Amino acid sequence: MKFLQRLGSYPIHLLFMFIIGGLSTLCAASGAVYWLITRNVESQLYMIASATVALFGWGMYGLQWKLPLHRMYAQRLAPTVIFAVMALISLYDPIGLELLWVAIVFFPIMLSLMVERRAYAYGSLLFLLYFAAFHWLSTDFRGSGNAFPILDTIAKNAYAIGSVLLGALIQLTVRKSKRDAETASLQKQKQQVINMLQSFIPVGERKTQTSRKEIGEMSALLKKLVHVYGGVSVQEWEIDLLSLMHFVSRVKLPDYLFEKEGKLSEFEYEVVHEHCYMARELCEGIPDFQEVERTFLYHHEKIDGTGYPYRLVGAQVPVLSQMLGIVEMYLAMTTPRSYRVENSKQEAFLEIQKHSGTSFRADIVEAFGKVIR
Repeated sequence: MKFLQRLGSYPIHLLFMFIIGGLSTLCAASGAVYWLITRNVESQLYMIASATVALFGWGMYGLQWKLPLHRMYAQRLAPTVIFAVMALISLYDPIGLELLWVAIVFFPIMLSLMVERRAYAYGSLLFLLYFAAFHWLSTDFRGSGNAFPILDTIAKNAYAIGSVLLGALIQLTVRKSKRDAETASLQKQKQQVINMLQSFIPVGERKTQTSRKEIGEMSALLKKLVHVYGGVSVQEWEIDLLSLMHFVSRVKLPDYLFEKEGKLSEFEYEVVHEHCYMARELCEGIPDFQEVERTFLYHHEKIDGTGYPYRLVGAQVPVLSQMLGIVEMYLAMTTPRSYRVENSKQEAFLEIQKHSGTSFRADIVEAFGKVIR
């Protein structure tokens, strides 16, 4: 069982050479036994042909094992050699098999499992040209007008075309399976991030002495602001995740900072910067989280360049980051704290307006004013 599992982890082009080498070795061994019994020419040719294919197969297996598997030529070497061997055997036909063309027909199916789409298209075209030329030239159309050789060639080429189409279908199926597997893996990653953030909600409530209701309030305000402002490409689940992450990111900060009044020290200011990197730490490498990562990283940037962590200026600050920054400031002022009373909606918005054109874009501040009316 372990051997099969290990074999299944090999690249497909290595597996093909392993199978070809193994099967042809068995054929060569049986041919040798048959030759020892009969001592005829047919068994001898069968043994020699099988042994030759076995040597090719194991030789290519060993060569590809040494080659870097990520290189394109390493992956295309196997199908090239398989095609060359098939072509030589079909031309030479050492054991006189009239139905050898049936084995050649399976080449596109093998090819579809070993190479990418473009290489498969070129390989299939080469195969069809060879197959058509081989059977057209090997068929005798002269005689008394007998149509059977023509029908035989047409039928064989139809099988070849069918094999190419089947190979294309296999490629489509394999690509779809890979996409489905990648989608499922990304979905699992997303859920793991969300579950981890949710597990920290009680910690965030204890540290900040606030309620998780703030997550829903921030999400609702952001969604309304996005709708009123317009032109922002963001999905609702991304806004929900941003709101959740913003609440939980506070667990990175020391407890005393949430009750401290007055200006932060330089060291404390640097510590506060750290929570901006939480999205990058959690979401890096997950394609669906790129917008969340970017928005959260820059939500404390100001258009006049005095923000953090990168001191971006003007249009460098993403619109959604500006929106998150405004909503954060609004909720911070309108949510009661142990060391102060909350401001009214009007007072909070007046304070935000003071930062219009410096910290925040004026058009976003104006849109937010419409949201809280």
